[in-house]
Amino acid sequence: MTASMTKCKQNLAALWFIGAGILFFFLLVQSILGRYGEKNSEAWSWLLPTIMPTLSLVIGVLVIDALGKGTSQLRADRFLFRLTCGLSAAYLLAVLLVFLLQPFAAASPIDVMNQANLWLGPFQGLVAAAMGAFFVKVPSKDADAAESQKAVSSQA
Repeated sequence: MTASMTKCKQNLAALWFIGAGILFFFLLVQSILGRYGEKNSEAWSWLLPTIMPTLSLVIGVLVIDALGKGTSQLRADRFLFRLTCGLSAAYLLAVLLVFLLQPFAAASPIDVMNQANLWLGPFQGLVAAAMGAFFVKVPSKDADAAESQKAVSSQA
């Protein structure tokens, strides 16, 4: 089953920009309120590499589409899209949990962030692999033709 590649890209972009925006403003408020003391730069140095590579990928794909060089007219594989969205949402939630669970940890907030890299690094790799597979997967023309024929048949 397929869906509009343009719509899928927009949904993924919205998920990532809303999620990253929440994380950004959460850390901004914590920084202003002095949660990290003199280690604000360490907190920001932790957050930015967790979200910026994927945001950069999303922006790059949207720019390519805006220039007319993308795959906007193609159909996306729904399973791959859902997998990518699910992994992305779970990853962004895991990053948010690092902030939300800090008050309950025995370690300092910065130590909690550094410890979280143990599981966030591999998780980010899975998300990046899914995003890359989703954005570069180009359906064959035969698959598009078969999908079009199926749609015409179902309308008859």
